[in-house]
Amino acid sequence: MVLPTGAGKTRVGIAAMQRGGGRTLFLVPTRVLMEQWLQRLEEAGVVDPGCYGDGRRDLRPVTVATFESAWRWMDRIGDRFDLLVVDEAHHFGNGARDEALEMAIAPARLGLTATPPDGATAEGLRSLVGPVVFRLGIADLVGTYLAPFERLTITLQLTAEERAIYERRMVTFRSVHRAFWRQCPEASWVDFVRAVGRSVEGRMALRALRDAKAMLSWPVAKQHVVGSLLRRHRDDRTLVFTTDNDTAYAIARAHLVMPITCDISRRERDAALARFRAGTLRSLVSSQVLNEGVDVPDARIGIVVGGAQGKREHTQRVGRLLRPVEGKQATVYELVMAGTSEVDKAARRGEGLAARSAAAG
Repeated sequence: MVLPTGAGKTRVGIAAMQRGGGRTLFLVPTRVLMEQWLQRLEEAGVVDPGCYGDGRRDLRPVTVATFESAWRWMDRIGDRFDLLVVDEAHHFGNGARDEALEMAIAPARLGLTATPPDGATAEGLRSLVGPVVFRLGIADLVGTYLAPFERLTITLQLTAEERAIYERRMVTFRSVHRAFWRQCPEASWVDFVRAVGRSVEGRMALRALRDAKAMLSWPVAKQHVVGSLLRRHRDDRTLVFTTDNDTAYAIARAHLVMPITCDISRRERDAALARFRAGTLRSLVSSQVLNEGVDVPDARIGIVVGGAQGKREHTQRVGRLLRPVEGKQATVYELVMAGTSEVDKAARRGEGLAARSAAAG
């Protein structure tokens, strides 16, 4: 089932368990989501659900496991369940940890995602879980089951020095990139990286591209605008999304914003999220941890400083702001550097938010 973030995928999974009445294993990508599912199951009346993850191995008729723990232990627990519910199912189908689903023998399976894969990954997921049987997009539910939102793109300029450095690095990359595509027009990006990585010139081109992208993550203009937006919305609960942890920590230091990254302990992260929900902490910054599943219904402002994974990542991020609260109007700011690859990427990201979907049978 394909449903936007905030549309009730957790409720759908729990309803499937209650309807089926059998032993159920819920699979989730992160420890944060594992804790949220355990809490929701207890609220739904499940007494002391089991848990595989974060150092715990407690098997019960209803159990929640992280993808990693499932991959490690499915050969021992894969025959214990009648229903398999896979949250954020788009992580499967490309070979990474697919063995976890292959080793489970549960005859009934339900995949839940807001951002289904396409191509070969979609076919792989279909073979592991099943076909898409129902689909709704953000545009189908905004204003009814999801909070209405406004998307504002702020186009910024690199400084003269930043522009010179950026263009110099991109020239180094493009010379190698164009030469490769002239010779191999049908090749994929993976083919390109594998081929050029064999030469010094090719490795220099890849490094130049990484350096150019790194510059776009936190140039002077973004630094000024992020500060201005945080001041403007100092009374609103705000989520700031970055490309990488280095930028997240730079924002945290400059504006005393709590970072939520993979380096933050579970206890500290849970305490920060609790304070954010209570309103005593107004802003959080993260590169990836907040992308999927984290329940922050009172967040109203999103500032997208940078993104790396296109429409899927952006849809997940915006979804953090769309959980409905009475009277809520969300606003998403996207910071885009003019004359760079960020312009086209921002346009493509918006496509995933505007599209409506029809139910699939």
